[in-house]
Amino acid sequence: MSWISAITTVSQWILLYPVTFLIYYGYRILQLLVTPLVKLGQFSLHCTLWPFNIILKFEAFLTFVLAAILTGVSLGLLLYYTSSFIVEILNQSLGLSYPLPRQPEAYQAGAIKGPKRNALERRYSPLNEYLAGSSRQIQKSGLLSSTILEEEESNQDSNGNDLYD
Repeated sequence: MSWISAITTVSQWILLYPVTFLIYYGYRILQLLVTPLVKLGQFSLHCTLWPFNIILKFEAFLTFVLAAILTGVSLGLLLYYTSSFIVEILNQSLGLSYPLPRQPEAYQAGAIKGPKRNALERRYSPLNEYLAGSSRQIQKSGLLSSTILEEEESNQDSNGNDLYD
C-alpha cells in the first residue's frame, strides 16, 4: 500500500506542480498588464468623488442648515393652517359670513364674456372685502367725502420758544 501512495504522490507533483506554476505566473503577467488600467480607474474615481469629499468637510454645517430649513417649513405650515382654522372657527362661532360679490347680470347671461375667474379669486379674502366696502363708500359719498387734516407750520418748538430767533 505504501507503493501506491508513493506513486500517486509523485504523479501529483509531476502533474500539478507545472500546472500550478503556469497558473501563478499567468496571473502575475495579467496583474502586471492590468495595473495601469486599475490605477487609471482609481484616479478617475478619486477625481469624481472629490466634490463629495469637500462637501463631507462641511457635514455638520449642512446638517444644521437642513434641519433648520425643515423645521422652519414644517412649523410655518403648521402655524398657517392652525391660524386659518382658528380664524374660520371663530368666524363661524360669531356668525360672521362673507358672501361672495355677485357678478353683473350680463356676465351671468353670457352676453358679455369676461375673463374666467379662477378658484382663488372666488374665495373670500379680507382684502377683497375691504376693497369692495371702500368702493361702495366712494360711490355713495363721492371722492372728497373725507377731510385731510394738515398740520400748521410753526416756528416754535415744544416749549414755545421761537426756533429762528
